[in-house]
Amino acid sequence: GGQSARRFERIHNQLVHEFYKRIGEHANRIFLPIEDLKGIIVGGPGPAKDEFVDGDYLHYKLKEKILGVFDIGYSGEAGIYELANRAADLLEDVEYIRERQLVNKFLYHIARDTGLAIYGEEEVRKYLLMGAVDILLISEKLEAYRVTLKCENCGYKEEKTFKEIPKNPTCPKCGASLIIEQIKLLIEDLIELAESTGTRVELISTETSEGKELFRSFGGIAAILRFKV
Repeated sequence: GGQSARRFERIHNQLVHEFYKRIGEHANRIFLPIEDLKGIIVGGPGPAKDEFVDGDYLHYKLKEKILGVFDIGYSGEAGIYELANRAADLLEDVEYIRERQLVNKFLYHIARDTGLAIYGEEEVRKYLLMGAVDILLISEKLEAYRVTLKCENCGYKEEKTFKEIPKNPTCPKCGASLIIEQIKLLIEDLIELAESTGTRVELISTETSEGKELFRSFGGIAAILRFKV
């Protein structure tokens, strides 16, 4: 009868509420400790995802991070893949916004001469070795090599950056031929150096005007310092 139907509905609603509550508790426990959480996307079949997002199940700080809610046809692992595909354009836009913010932060310090922004490989490398760099900005378009050269005749050794891998290099001390001991992409070399000093590395595309400016005006290598040196 009607009374049984209402009772069943109450029990059903309570179970749904408890389910959402458990999901929210898990999400809060997992995501809240992540300091640099960029955003959250939510997806699922039917109205459940909207009820969850609209309800008081997620911590308000996480709610502010929700980038989008997507309707998907699957649950489980297949649903994760579908959600990632559905949200691809949104995630790309978010990444570009983040890149703009990073480059603009660098430009802010340059414009105001705060002493907290540097650029160019030589300067950046020097401050990385000092452990003074907070964020290293590298253009994805940067094409250069870090090459270690050695003279087997006199023992001379040097590490230099080249736009192209050198052919038949000669020793500046004795004039003998130098051998190439090691070749690295400059991007890889700088990332390794940054990671060894606890510096955050950000690769910046040239899909935005800010990314283009980083590459064209600053050589594709820049940094924001932890402190003035």
